[in-house]
Amino acid sequence: MPNKKIIVGIEFNNRSKPNNRWKVGLTKSWIEYRMSIFMKYTLQSLKKQTHQNFTALIRYADESEPLIRQTLAKYAPLPKNIRFVPESLYLQTQKKLADGYKLLYLVRLDCDDTYHKSFIRQLHNYKPKRGTRALINQKGYIYDSLRRRIATVKKSSPPFYTFIYKTSEYFNGKRYATPRGHSSVIQHKHEILTKKGKRNYMVVVHERNTLNQRLLSKKNFKSKPSKVKAVLKKFI
Repeated sequence: MPNKKIIVGIEFNNRSKPNNRWKVGLTKSWIEYRMSIFMKYTLQSLKKQTHQNFTALIRYADESEPLIRQTLAKYAPLPKNIRFVPESLYLQTQKKLADGYKLLYLVRLDCDDTYHKSFIRQLHNYKPKRGTRALINQKGYIYDSLRRRIATVKKSSPPFYTFIYKTSEYFNGKRYATPRGHSSVIQHKHEILTKKGKRNYMVVVHERNTLNQRLLSKKNFKSKPSKVKAVLKKFI
């Protein structure tokens, strides 16, 4: 039996419903803008991975399927291992992909952020201890795309982690509790991937992610073009 299946789970607008606080995610303008960011940054990070033995599933609200398809048609076809899936088929698609694998690695990534180009290879090569539930990336970068500048960042339990499940248990309903979102991940038995100076993620600040823009005044940014370019080259 093959050992592990790596699935990168990316939320696009799957939480959006006509009557909830995320309903803006169903609009044409939101979808087109966020798709442009995904294509420019997140997709390039996935395509640049030096180990392509993974599948990325980008989750979208079923109600937005016509707009998703129309918007995707404006871009080049996606690689076979990167696909948009409606929320209603997400679990079913995971199950099909993981069939025959002993372990399921569920990688979390936002649709406007990136991983280091060696990240998937690291997951394939790394051997976690028995009972480890999570692999956490504590060190990364913030890229201010509006001013083209870079800063380093370190968080104890950031939203850049991988949960490890026994495949059979996951599809029988087992889930690791995260009552405080990604901040809860570190409460599970975990290991840190970003040791020895390794920075595995890059948060992208753009016009419409106001939460991340609040970080800009708190970081020591560097804007020397050659240094910014050198960092970007590792991710996109």
